[in-house]
Amino acid sequence: MQLVERHIIQRNHPHYQEIDQLCFAAKNLYNYANFHIRQNFILAQKYLDYNCLAKQLKSTEPYQALPGKVSQQVLLGLHRNWLSFFAAIKAYTADRSKFLGRPKLPKYKHKEKGRHLLVYTQQAVSKPKMKAGVIHLSQTQIYIPTKVEYVHLNQV
Repeated sequence: MQLVERHIIQRNHPHYQEIDQLCFAAKNLYNYANFHIRQNFILAQKYLDYNCLAKQLKSTEPYQALPGKVSQQVLLGLHRNWLSFFAAIKAYTADRSKFLGRPKLPKYKHKEKGRHLLVYTQQAVSKPKMKAGVIHLSQTQIYIPTKVEYVHLNQV
């Protein structure tokens, strides 16, 4: 059984603005990476996997706008979306009756309103602060009280 501790950050929360900016930066990285994958897929009929993409984007501004571990998680999420697309195409080819139409490429997030999920792994959280009962997300001023021990933390 996996236990979950949930914290809801509403608009009036002191950390909302910073989290919103981070989610916006994650959306920018998602769209930037998706553009590279789509162009390569459409023009060269070749998929840029996670490893190639991470190497190409490591020195770019959208990648560096977030902590490295968080940027990796954004790219992994996009990679999973593309793998789902390929699985859907394969299933569509095998049996078209299960679908209303041909599966489409993963889409971009909205330019202004779009946000993307932030995933902080255990490595992107301050270990000394966790021992004090507080989650401190790396390279931010975000501190969240918690009852979870560091060894049991999977992701934030």
